[in-house]
Amino acid sequence: MVHRFATGSKPLSIDHKVMNTPPATLEEALTLLKQGRVSATELVEYSLRRIHQKDVDFHAFITVTKDEAMEHADLIDQQRKNGEDLGMLAGIPIAHKDIFFTNNIRTTAGSKAFSEFKPDVDAIAVQILKESGAISLGKTNCHEFSFGSPSAEDFFPAARNPWNPEHMPGSSSSGSATAVGIGFCYAATGSDTGGSIRHPAAASGLVGMKPTQNVIPVEGLIPLAPSLDTVGVLTRNVRDNLIVLCAMTGADDYQPFLDGLQLQLNDLKIGVDVDHWQDSSVTMEVRTAFIEALEILKALGALIVPINLPDIKNIAEVASKIINFEAYKQLDPFYTHQRDLMGSGLIQKLKTASGVKEVDYTAALLQSEDFTQGLNHLFDLSNLERVDVIVSIGREAPAETMASLMANPLGARSSCNRLYSLTGHPAMTIPMGFASNGMPLAIQFAGNFHDEYLLYQVAHAFETKIHCLKDRLDIPWMSV
Repeated sequence: MVHRFATGSKPLSIDHKVMNTPPATLEEALTLLKQGRVSATELVEYSLRRIHQKDVDFHAFITVTKDEAMEHADLIDQQRKNGEDLGMLAGIPIAHKDIFFTNNIRTTAGSKAFSEFKPDVDAIAVQILKESGAISLGKTNCHEFSFGSPSAEDFFPAARNPWNPEHMPGSSSSGSATAVGIGFCYAATGSDTGGSIRHPAAASGLVGMKPTQNVIPVEGLIPLAPSLDTVGVLTRNVRDNLIVLCAMTGADDYQPFLDGLQLQLNDLKIGVDVDHWQDSSVTMEVRTAFIEALEILKALGALIVPINLPDIKNIAEVASKIINFEAYKQLDPFYTHQRDLMGSGLIQKLKTASGVKEVDYTAALLQSEDFTQGLNHLFDLSNLERVDVIVSIGREAPAETMASLMANPLGARSSCNRLYSLTGHPAMTIPMGFASNGMPLAIQFAGNFHDEYLLYQVAHAFETKIHCLKDRLDIPWMSV
């Protein structure tokens, strides 16, 4: 059930005009919509113009639903003029990763095999956001079946990084990151199986939240590894992300949650595993930025506590066995009978996945349970050595070039995100600065089950303090 709020007793008067500069944030857009200073139609028309002008270079969308979006915007504007009760996100342009079922709108999973598939239902997450008044602009690009890796001959060209189209925008929820980052929409859904919300957010300078597993229903998603698949959201900042999660989890209103965000982290115990950020895969620029980030957290009043987590390479191996085994089980019929419709990146991954034996998969599940118990102990209130939040790097290096990705599709990436995919704990990545080549760097916060609001508290305080976008003239969603 999606709770609703009233817009007020007096109808709003909205004068239609061509918008040249949209509100920079989802929160600002909502405020202007409620005040009648901007209309849903204006926001959608701006988004569609921008997609038309720029997406030829960035490939964020597989399908743009222009007519449906304009019709929905007009309906919301009329309801607002009439003083009707509206959903929490009424009038906000968003997009959906193209593994979410959308009624009578094609859902391709980024594959030629599904290029004409039109479901007859919406995924539950899509339905929830539709009822909240969010306006879908269409379906965003993704790695093929959320598992493949981009190749030059793919049926749908790969999405590009909003900060530099020569670079990759992260893993499978790539198009959602590009769409939000380049300014096509204010938020986009994603799925996270091994980091595929947090990794694109980290690579693209965004905020990506993977909530506690199953907080948002997965019904209506094309599955990859059902034991790990999780629905989440990407936005440009922490407050916007919190607003969308409020809408998706049935909160009555987002404003009390925003008002409760603090700028200090007094005596909050933040756990850090030194071995993780000193791993050989982590570049020196990321290490330096992370050390500076820890000093910022200390300045905000947090207590940095050393902890011991499982070896990061072991985590990656366990996650790969589970994801590979379950993904191959899901995709074997296509791999066996429709391989000619698959991209080379997906074929290579499935070839590797086919070699995972059930006994190794079962052993990996048991190890994953051990990881979960270990984290539960770290967060246990009765544990004298407990921590409130765990902080780590959000990505081992700035996003590499697309050419580098295509040349090494099976390379290890985003191992730092895998632990919380395995355990189901909530985790989010947010920007922590920029590399010397101008690409974003990211930090990751993780917490106890259903402790998403605490993560937003920490992330908001950190984001406000570091203010890493200050004075930048190259912010992609602000570019003309």
